[in-house]
Amino acid sequence: MKLSEYLLDRIFSLICMLVAALVLLALLWLIETPAVFILFAEVILLAAYSIALLYDFFRKQSFYNLLQKMTEQMDIKTLLGELMVPPHFLEGQILVDVLRCCNKYQNDQLACAEQENREYREYLDSWVHEIKTPITSARLIVENEKNPTTLRIDDELRKIDAYVEQVLYYARSTDVEKDFKVEKTTLQALVYAALKTYSKPLIQVGGKPVLKELDIPVAADSKSCTFVIGQILSNAIKYRKDNLQVEFSARAEKNTVSLFISDNGIGVSAADLPRVFDKGFTGENGRRYSKSTGIGLYLSQRLCRKMNISLSISSVPGQGTTVTMVFPTESYLQAAGL
Repeated sequence: MKLSEYLLDRIFSLICMLVAALVLLALLWLIETPAVFILFAEVILLAAYSIALLYDFFRKQSFYNLLQKMTEQMDIKTLLGELMVPPHFLEGQILVDVLRCCNKYQNDQLACAEQENREYREYLDSWVHEIKTPITSARLIVENEKNPTTLRIDDELRKIDAYVEQVLYYARSTDVEKDFKVEKTTLQALVYAALKTYSKPLIQVGGKPVLKELDIPVAADSKSCTFVIGQILSNAIKYRKDNLQVEFSARAEKNTVSLFISDNGIGVSAADLPRVFDKGFTGENGRRYSKSTGIGLYLSQRLCRKMNISLSISSVPGQGTTVTMVFPTESYLQAAGL
């Protein structure tokens, strides 16, 4: 706060003081008060008012400058009211009280929203587990009554199961640490688990998985990584050409292990490539070749970030796509305290 700004804000009181000084001067002049006494009276009046004005300015300047500085520097603005020390003037005290009241209200609203969100996630988690039971039962019935119709029903049940699984991981992705279990495993185990889930659709389209030297240890959450690899496999099946081949290869470095998942499908255009991890983005392939939600890769990227895994994609249109997952090693995680 500048002195000029303060004086401009007090312009009405300054005008009133100036009028009062002129009225006093006129009255003293009318009663024939000696000029020297009139001068002393005016000087004392104006000096007292100026001292009071400057005192008020400096204490308010220190408070408001501190308030402005803290507002600019603090990341969590809602803590401002709690950290500010109430000043010794009324307006500042009222302002701090209002900030604290607003902070309390916002915290109450956030707590309420978090509680509702937690209850929603818990319900969704429960619903997913409950809905899987009739899906599994239906698939067992289909398995015992094999015919062309029931086989088509089984395909649709498998798709429903995959979408239900996606819903479960989407709900958990905002709070994945609760179900997060980093343990020592191998790339081969993760790939085998994903291939087991997608073996039937892969066989149906004549796809061929190729695994190259994947017996490399990594530290990861097996369930989440299997889901991510499954999403990549699902995309390879959706956007395939004839004679689909999905190759899994790996490269071990000092602190990381990279898993490369390559297919010989239709690829992704250069215009779509930077946006493939955006929520709801389907791109040219999603619109042209199959119905797509644009959630799979978005969710995979989100889960990978939670697991300290780097996920990237490269592609050449018409030749295929390569998705790279970079895992931190167990020793690196321990050294980093993760």
